[in-house]
Amino acid sequence: MNYVTQTLINIYKERFANDKPYLSEKFEELEAHKNKYDGLNFLCSKADKITIKMYADKTELTVEDIRALKKMWYKI
Repeated sequence: MNYVTQTLINIYKERFANDKPYLSEKFEELEAHKNKYDGLNFLCSKADKITIKMYADKTELTVEDIRALKKMWYKI
């Protein structure tokens, strides 16, 4: 598993600790990601604002960095 995906899994564990069915669904989806680009695609296309903020807080990226990545991601 790559760093991006593992960070997202940790965020979902933190946010939804009491919602086991939702966590199971998200883990299954995230664990299918083979590389960091798949994880970044998830971050840009499926993550909500809270998840994006938490990801920024746990990495060296800022929310603005992620927004710029999202804009770029949709152009390519």
